Amino acid sequence: MGLHDGHRERMLSKFEKNGFSIFEEHEKLEMILFYGVPRRNTNELAHELLNKYHTIANVMDAPKRELLEFDGFTERTYQLFQMIKETYALYEIEKKAYKTYMTTKDEFRSFFQLYFVTEKQEQVAIVCLDSVGKVLRTQKIGSGNNSESFFNLQEMVKIMMDCSATEIVIAHNHPGNNPHPSQDDINSTVQIKQSLDSLGFRLLDHFIVCENDCYSMASAEETADIFKIKK
Repeated sequence: MGLHDGHRERMLSKFEKNGFSIFEEHEKLEMILFYGVPRRNTNELAHELLNKYHTIANVMDAPKRELLEFDGFTERTYQLFQMIKETYALYEIEKKAYKTYMTTKDEFRSFFQLYFVTEKQEQVAIVCLDSVGKVLRTQKIGSGNNSESFFNLQEMVKIMMDCSATEIVIAHNHPGNNPHPSQDDINSTVQIKQSLDSLGFRLLDHFIVCENDCYSMASAEETADIFKIKK
């Protein structure tokens, strides 16, 4: 065991007992880098990265081309950062999607903002619920910008029937910072609402998620009437 190996083992032993709470910011990043930089001292690299980007979150979100300019930072290190972010999102999504009830706008907003956090193109997802808000199924059902295939009513109905859902919430993301619905979004939502009503299902809301916001069509004055359409 080399000098660095002993240092790593001591730090990881402390982490196992105490978590990150006892460590300085550079030490936290140093330990993360253990798994992407296996054969060198990562303390100096951690300091250099934080000197430029100030926080671990900023380091992990930095452009790949910039990170690769740091001595010791490799493709494998960048892949580690991406995997950590994806794993965190997956962990939070699965905890919320499969173990909880969701009944409020705020619960859906926070869920969908996390659900779409790693998406680079437009995706549509549905949350199927029973009459008291128990989450029965969460699933992505389309991608791209073709409304006909994007909002696949037939697939929505099949999934709802498969899990015995009575209510559904739709969401899709707008890459960028504009969460407001397009006219296609509005038209598609009207058609879906009317079709689901005729089948005895209830569309509760359609959320549109962007990088820093989440728009509830059922709450917004300009689109709220859609959700009051009767059978």
